[in-house]
Amino acid sequence: MNRTLLADLGLLYCAMFWGFSFPTMKILVGIYPTCWLLFLRFSIGSLMIYTIFHKRINASFRKTFKGGFIIGVLLFIAIGTQTVGLRYIGGGRSAFISATYVLMVPFMIWALHRVFPGWLTIMAACLCVAGMYFLSGDEAAGPEGLKGDILTVICAVTFAVQVIAISRYAHNLDPVALSFSEFVSFAGVALISSLIFESPSERLSFNGLAELIFTIVFATFGCYMVQIISQKYAEPSHATIIMSLESVFGLISSIIFLNESVTMRMLTGCALIFAAVMISELSPFLLKRR
Repeated sequence: MNRTLLADLGLLYCAMFWGFSFPTMKILVGIYPTCWLLFLRFSIGSLMIYTIFHKRINASFRKTFKGGFIIGVLLFIAIGTQTVGLRYIGGGRSAFISATYVLMVPFMIWALHRVFPGWLTIMAACLCVAGMYFLSGDEAAGPEGLKGDILTVICAVTFAVQVIAISRYAHNLDPVALSFSEFVSFAGVALISSLIFESPSERLSFNGLAELIFTIVFATFGCYMVQIISQKYAEPSHATIIMSLESVFGLISSIIFLNESVTMRMLTGCALIFAAVMISELSPFLLKRR
């Protein structure tokens, strides 16, 4: 089995568990304050990585710290805004809006490298805007829902920047040590934010332990390390098409586990965004075949 196929399977693993973590995070944000929850996720994840790979980390930590710090801070902004947004919108809706980062990556690469993304990508961007109108324009959502939508859009933009940053650093550095640097940086920023903005009394809770363990082991320790390792052998656009399936798993799991209601307006918005994602990421293959 070649490295490209293994990388694809790794990214599919990430998409599946990130998608299924939306319901657990929806539950956890009702129990723990946001920054403290994120600190628990990534500090325990850091300990797990170091316990297993301490020799590799000790050998490469200094080389990977700069890249890991940049990736970790970007990830904190992305997950932080996504987690706060989950307080105001449903898990399925959050999953689809988050997935719009897939559309942003080609445009960011265009800005950096002056490579025109193509008319299919521009058409996909228009579909994406239309889809987000159907989602964020839902009258039932109200002002709180709009706040959640805006936070999740910020999350999507930051995820796009993070994907490009990972592609830059993962090719030249040990991916395991880079993952550890990312986790430690993330946990440090989360702890500082928690100490500044959150009350100590809010952090004490023993509820939701099963959801917390699932999120730490599978959606944090497993996924973010596998993402960096997989992107070592996959280009950003190729990686994002697979990771965009996170939105599909997120919507399905939210309907199954949270009993979220589904309206035609919501389905229309989700369908438009999903179509935009697929057109944007399949356009290189369609043009090459033509």
